[in-house]
Amino acid sequence: MIKQTPVRFHAGIIALVVMSLVLAACGGAATPASASITTPTQNASFQAGEEVKIEGLVTGSAVTQVDIFVNGAKFATIDKTARPNEFDVSVAWTAPADTAGSNVIQLKGLDSSGKSIVSSDAVFITIEAQPTPTPEPTLEPTPIPTVAALTPAPQAAQPTAAPVLIAPKPENDFVNVRAGPDINAQRLGQLNKGQSAPVRGKSTDGKWFQITFPGAPDGAAWVLGDVAQVTGDVNVLPVVQASTAVTGTVSTTATVPTTNTVPTAPITTTAPGTATLPAGLQPPFVRLIAGQDFANVRTGPDVAYEPPVGRLNAATSAAAVKGKSANGLWWQILFPSAPGGVAWVFGQLVTLTGDANAIPVVQAPPLPTPAVAPTAAAAAPAAPTATSIPAVPATPTVAPAALLPYSQNMRFAPRDDIGDVPLGHQGESKSSTLQWQINGATRAELEIVAKAGQGIWGQCAAGNLGTVSPNDAAGKRLPLQLPSGEYNFSITGQGYYEFTIYVTKADGSTTTIPRAVIVDCYKTQ
Repeated sequence: MIKQTPVRFHAGIIALVVMSLVLAACGGAATPASASITTPTQNASFQAGEEVKIEGLVTGSAVTQVDIFVNGAKFATIDKTARPNEFDVSVAWTAPADTAGSNVIQLKGLDSSGKSIVSSDAVFITIEAQPTPTPEPTLEPTPIPTVAALTPAPQAAQPTAAPVLIAPKPENDFVNVRAGPDINAQRLGQLNKGQSAPVRGKSTDGKWFQITFPGAPDGAAWVLGDVAQVTGDVNVLPVVQASTAVTGTVSTTATVPTTNTVPTAPITTTAPGTATLPAGLQPPFVRLIAGQDFANVRTGPDVAYEPPVGRLNAATSAAAVKGKSANGLWWQILFPSAPGGVAWVFGQLVTLTGDANAIPVVQAPPLPTPAVAPTAAAAAPAAPTATSIPAVPATPTVAPAALLPYSQNMRFAPRDDIGDVPLGHQGESKSSTLQWQINGATRAELEIVAKAGQGIWGQCAAGNLGTVSPNDAAGKRLPLQLPSGEYNFSITGQGYYEFTIYVTKADGSTTTIPRAVIVDCYKTQ
């Protein structure tokens, strides 16, 4: 039998009475804030120049205005309600030709001070480039047959071949798009899961496919067939010869880096991120993420440190970590061929093994002084040779959600009480699911700690991290998927626990999202 504390019971009754009087004075219960997009749906595809209908609903007593954002920029505003405390959203956006690829749409409800108080889930759509119109053939006049001429039998119409399309394999989040049919060719971008592109041709060995890609200089780029799935008849595709300037092999004999070359280990067929770790390598260390062909290594924590002094690739996919940048986005690694034996690699291209909190912050070196352009040979730059290393994009691909205004939502399911998340209450489960949606961020990490704290039912002693399962975020930071994801866990030990998500925003600033979880602690101790 559960005893109720009389004082708290009376306090609850008084609170309900006061709340009822307030609601009565205001004319009724407040409408909670919510925002949703009904049209378009996730991963919908449209042609460039096509009108995209944006429809949805935003509610809330405090909402006075609704802003519609496309690719992080405000596109339209609605300031009149359709019904009390409800805004109907119905606008049309015509996709420009330069938006080919992934685009993102979001609704935001603002209060009277202009502060955003509710946001819809981001909806990602694909804008496909307009196909080049095929000129109509000139028809020659058909001579009128004479009486003696034979009338040929009518021929059956030839069926139109279905278009050949390419997309990432279901197990891959994306595939790289390159300037030529070679893993060392310049990376122009990527096709994300749910996106596809028309195929124009294939390489001589049939391992690469040429696609229509608006981001390429001539509108054509290449995708490796091993990491993609193709729909349609590949036998009808023409063989396309690639220029040697694009597909030339990487020189493996250079030993002294110059301003025009990047030292690299010999290319092997080992998949990125799966090479055997160097003997004696101990945490903390980084290695290429799965699906990443290489990562440039620089003298400082910014793409402004040009040129790269080398790269992590399939042959040398791991390196020991010595420090981190002030904004937490770059790792300083041991790299023998770099000046001083250390260099920097961008954190989104590698995964860390070890305790990120124990890695010291290292001051960035001064930016290099731009070299003075030579005057004598400026008029005739040397043509690229077969051993030239293709140019590498200056900045890594940024997820569309990272371009949105910063917003976050952290909750627990199926039960999420205000302030605390109780587990094991009155025989309830001691398992739960952490859910998050974070836009405008480049990095997020989860850490679980145990400490004494004030729960909604009284003071709780610190819990036991050894009873948290899985234990990969207990007392250490675990990288989280962005912009959204779930983390299933269970805690068998009684006490107070704090779940904190550490966020690095797209502008480099940081913030935290803390929530408390209490287990079997529901009486004043």
